[in-house]
Amino acid sequence: MQFATSMCRPSKWLALLPAVLTAHLAQAQINSPYSRFALGDVYKTRNVVNKGMGGLATPYADLQSVNFVNPASYSALQTVTFDVGVEMELRTLLNPSRSERSQSTYLLFNYMAVGVPLAKDKKGMTKWGLALGIHPYSRVNYKILENERITGIDSANTIYEGSGGGYRAFLGTGYRIGGLSLGVNAGFFFGQMDVNTQRALRNDSVFYFNSQQETRTSFSNFAADGGLQYRLKLGKTTAARLGASGFLGNSVNATQDRLRQTFIYNASNAIDSVDVVERSTQNPGTIQMPAGYTVGLLFEKENKWLFGAEYEAVNWTEFSYYGITQTLANSSMLRVGGHFLPNVIDGKNYFSRVNYRAGFFTGKEHVVVNGTQLPVWGVSIGLGLPIRRYNVYSNQFTSVNTSLEFGRRGNANMPVTENFIRFNVGLSLSDIWFIKRRFD
Repeated sequence: MQFATSMCRPSKWLALLPAVLTAHLAQAQINSPYSRFALGDVYKTRNVVNKGMGGLATPYADLQSVNFVNPASYSALQTVTFDVGVEMELRTLLNPSRSERSQSTYLLFNYMAVGVPLAKDKKGMTKWGLALGIHPYSRVNYKILENERITGIDSANTIYEGSGGGYRAFLGTGYRIGGLSLGVNAGFFFGQMDVNTQRALRNDSVFYFNSQQETRTSFSNFAADGGLQYRLKLGKTTAARLGASGFLGNSVNATQDRLRQTFIYNASNAIDSVDVVERSTQNPGTIQMPAGYTVGLLFEKENKWLFGAEYEAVNWTEFSYYGITQTLANSSMLRVGGHFLPNVIDGKNYFSRVNYRAGFFTGKEHVVVNGTQLPVWGVSIGLGLPIRRYNVYSNQFTSVNTSLEFGRRGNANMPVTENFIRFNVGLSLSDIWFIKRRFD
């Protein structure tokens, strides 16, 4: 019996990227061919407020949104805050000559978090806060069709397909002593990746069965990160804030279900097995995750303006998957942004109380293709839209936060360039809870 194997080696994958712009990529669920590396496209974990400022988050602390990038910011929460966000993205894939393109649009869950002030200082300002929530860590979503000529065989058609990703649920706390705030997040990192490769060999005189390799990996482990912020007063209403956050590399437990077989397509275009070479479940292993850090500095005038920058670095060369390393590079990202609030107490002009945000980011991701590290850049604008309270005695404060990002991954030297537009919407609902009654 003759059959074809379709093992996909990392070096071979680098040569496949020019073939990603096919009819199969026109489907809306297709995301990014670069999500095949490591655990997929690493999600830019920021709330909508931060995204409107180019992603600036590490030195940032907000009274009415949950900044889970740096847990030290929890010590600034003044009210119980419910924060949730969603994202709509339009992504366009182009080859270097721009003769082929593919577009996809999808709606994604962004994050959900709750922040609670636990204790206040003598001035009535929060010094200890807590937050919990969940957000995505990475996304895997691609479907690639490669057509190639093979010596001795007319042609080979190979489909590479992947889906899944990772999430992180967290519980964190931040405590302030004077101008110094320290915080830590502890949580549970979990997810699943499905990778499927199918190959068909075509020959006029010899028949070959199709081959399939399917691997489903589930992973989970505890994870933690920490951060600090230091606020230095420069004047009566102005200040500088330094922020730093980071996490250590850790080993994540994983299990794999594997299927290796030859097959044929039946009349309904479904798969009928011919010969199962391997079928195994719950194969244990580990995924080694990288370490990283972020440092940032901002300047602010209370209830008026803010401007800052941060730098992030992640050591992706430490990453390994079931003991196998990939050709990855250490990622780096520079983010610059700020906001402007015309007049927070203006009761007549609504737009004077709108928070206007803008920023940009630029850097290199961990993906390496043909010896070139994947560049990325983007710009963003955002609005913080306050919602009027139903009466002046209400303790409830609500704002709708929006941001619009557009940018690019890759350049003319890369096999595929991704242009993206992201529209983010978040709801921040704050209220004064857990107050002891003085009168019944």
